[in-house]
Amino acid sequence: MSYVMRASELVKKHIDVAKNYKTVYMWGCFGSPVTNGIITEKANQYPDWYTGGRVAYLRSLIGKVVYGFDCVNLTKGILWGWKGDKNAYHGGARYAGNAVPDVSADGMIAKCKDVSASGWDKLVPGEGLWMPGHWGLYIGGGLAVECTPIWDNGVQITCVGNIGVKGGYNSRVWKKHGKLPWVDYDTETVDKAVEDAKKTIKAKAGLADNTIKYLADYKYGDDLLKKLAAAMR
Repeated sequence: MSYVMRASELVKKHIDVAKNYKTVYMWGCFGSPVTNGIITEKANQYPDWYTGGRVAYLRSLIGKVVYGFDCVNLTKGILWGWKGDKNAYHGGARYAGNAVPDVSADGMIAKCKDVSASGWDKLVPGEGLWMPGHWGLYIGGGLAVECTPIWDNGVQITCVGNIGVKGGYNSRVWKKHGKLPWVDYDTETVDKAVEDAKKTIKAKAGLADNTIKYLADYKYGDDLLKKLAAAMR
């Protein structure tokens, strides 16, 4: 089959949404700017979730260029072509575009390859993360991007608790992970740069493994390690 995008691009796009766009959790949305039209449409479609309080809050965001996503629709929206277009009804995404089907979080993990409930230390950036009814994407360095109504109520970067805790991030323990069939996993060697940096720091500075791990667990640990290693070479 032909791939929709490379894993490195998928990861970059998820991080971009988390860091550079205002977002809010909206059940059934895949990147629509928050407008009265989309709120009314989704409230009619999912009346149990769109309570009076939630609708009132969402209406307070109208005109503030905030984009609505839910968990699995973040990944689907990006694969469907979302580009942050504030003038497009779905932010530029085309429903079920690129031959990527509209499935739930549980349906998405069922579509994945190499699904496992173990091997968390060998996660590849761009793998999907799953727990019943919820979805996220592994971005490397022990971190994920997920859209959730808790914590920051929107798209956010969190810690994969199966790997370990990182200061400054909320943590979630997932049940399974797997590779999306529409993605070319060019990221299988992405974290090799971090491992090479650890080896350089250990050889040049003589730091103990536990000290290097302490540095790696810092919020920006991967970037820090790579910069330290580059300065030592």
